[in-house]
Amino acid sequence: MALFDKIRGEFIDIIEWTDSSADTIVYRFARHDNEIKMGARLTVREAQKAIFVNKGQIADVFEPGMYTLETDNLP
Repeated sequence: MALFDKIRGEFIDIIEWTDSSADTIVYRFARHDNEIKMGARLTVREAQKAIFVNKGQIADVFEPGMYTLETDNLP
């Protein structure tokens, strides 16, 4: 199963969370080895924020919108 997860991680380049319940405060998006593919698309919906954490520190906060993740906006 770990091999499948690694292969799956190579092809997924869209990061979004679509749970419509209003009872979740924080959600950690799971990625293989916590890797985000260069050029990945990040979708942040209304009433959401995306917070990137690097080595235990908040590295960046994304407001609602669509983003292409590149080296200048990744921790």
